[in-house]
Amino acid sequence: MSQYVEPRPLGGESFRPLFAPHLQPGEQIHAVAELTLSDLIRRVPRKYRPGAATRGVGAVLGALFEPVAVVAELLLEGIFGISRVIRRITRGAGLQGGWGSQAGQFVIAVRHGYEGAASMDNNRAVVAFTDRRMLLADHLVGLGLKPLGELPYGRVRRVEDRTGAVADRVDLHFADGSLAALSQSSDEARALVALIR
Repeated sequence: MSQYVEPRPLGGESFRPLFAPHLQPGEQIHAVAELTLSDLIRRVPRKYRPGAATRGVGAVLGALFEPVAVVAELLLEGIFGISRVIRRITRGAGLQGGWGSQAGQFVIAVRHGYEGAASMDNNRAVVAFTDRRMLLADHLVGLGLKPLGELPYGRVRRVEDRTGAVADRVDLHFADGSLAALSQSSDEARALVALIR
């Protein structure tokens, strides 16, 4: 039987049985963590979301509602964007490197992970640290886990614990120099640093 560690600050219930169908033959889970994207990361632009390039009836309906969706998103960005800009001055940007970077792709996977989920705007993910990779999933209560993607070890180079009086922030530094910020408690941050190391 494999060793299985589920750090106390990184999730109360065991997600191991939920990840089992998504494991490769012989793959073992070592730890499970719950991650929350920082609210400093703005919404993923529509063109980067999975399913953005639809065809047929979906494309026609999308074209009809696109102007309405764009105006609604601009209003939301205007309302929440002002406070986000103010917080970025004290806490730094939540995403560095752009949407095409490794950090950007990580954020897109968490927010809109699987094909057909373009309307989803998720900020949380469950990560299984296996002996081969990091598996990202969305925990849908009562429905199990929906795979969001995976990260090979080495993609995340460093975890920087920036929790303190101003914010509960953890920065994931990716191999291409990009960065994505998480909102985690100090206990969760320490556990993540140990897991990624």
